[in-house]
Amino acid sequence: MSTERIVSVGSVNLDHSLRVPAIAQPGETVLAESVRISPGGKSFNQAAAARLLGGDVELVAMVGDDDAARTVMDDLRGLGIRSDRVVVCRDEPTGSAYISVDPAGENAIVVAQGANAKLTATDEVEAAIAEADVVLLALEVSLGAVAVCARRAATYGAKVVLNLSPYRPVADALLRDCFVVVVNRHELARLLPGTADGGWPEIAATLRRKGIHRAIVTLGSQGAVLFEDGEYTRIPAVRVDAVDTTGSGDAFAGTVGYGLSRGLDLLAAATLAAEVGALAATRPGARPSYPTMDQLEVWRRSRGDS
Repeated sequence: MSTERIVSVGSVNLDHSLRVPAIAQPGETVLAESVRISPGGKSFNQAAAARLLGGDVELVAMVGDDDAARTVMDDLRGLGIRSDRVVVCRDEPTGSAYISVDPAGENAIVVAQGANAKLTATDEVEAAIAEADVVLLALEVSLGAVAVCARRAATYGAKVVLNLSPYRPVADALLRDCFVVVVNRHELARLLPGTADGGWPEIAATLRRKGIHRAIVTLGSQGAVLFEDGEYTRIPAVRVDAVDTTGSGDAFAGTVGYGLSRGLDLLAAATLAAEVGALAATRPGARPSYPTMDQLEVWRRSRGDS
């Protein structure tokens, strides 16, 4: 089975993950039990998830001229992700994220965009997209850049996987340019206000009217739902004891891109993504929690899966 090229365009952060006894409430100070610092950002995470599984991956992004960027670049090289089009911004620092994780694995995240906000759809970005078979996009960079990248990718015939996170309203034209849109239940409620509380058939019909031919709604411990051309299919949950859900959604989206690059149909790609996202939730951190294919196979056998 051949592997096609995946290009992830978007954000890079340095994550500061804090284990806390409880997520701080407004006006409250809590003491962290530990801190973990590692490269992150939605586009970096999705690229890492796809690469660790065996994908042929390039990251297109913008970083600052600082130690955080050097940490990120070292990790990219270690992973084997092409990074020739990661551009250094002299005016802004590398993006950063501050993540509080409670004992149940739930999190609260604050992101400072930094250099991510400067990423635009330059000739270099378009050149990368022109070489791609699958393009991974998320919303931690400017919506204008995302929209142009999606349009160019669709024009070139690449399959665009858009993770509609962190949620912002986007034009229907952007959604129509995507091969598949990935959202969680909260993002779905904002994408389809007044409809998301209805049944799956109603949501399927609304997505189709909006011009979204394919979508995946992730439901955490309840699995996911795949929508294709007005029909829907439930994807069963993979039951785990979650340690840290940070980055599990990125692992899911990156794995969908990987599956498409290997010629899997969307249901098979989403089913694989549900496994990878579940395994990631059993480990601390975002990028450090992502498995290789060999690690996924060992985990399957330990669970008695085929």
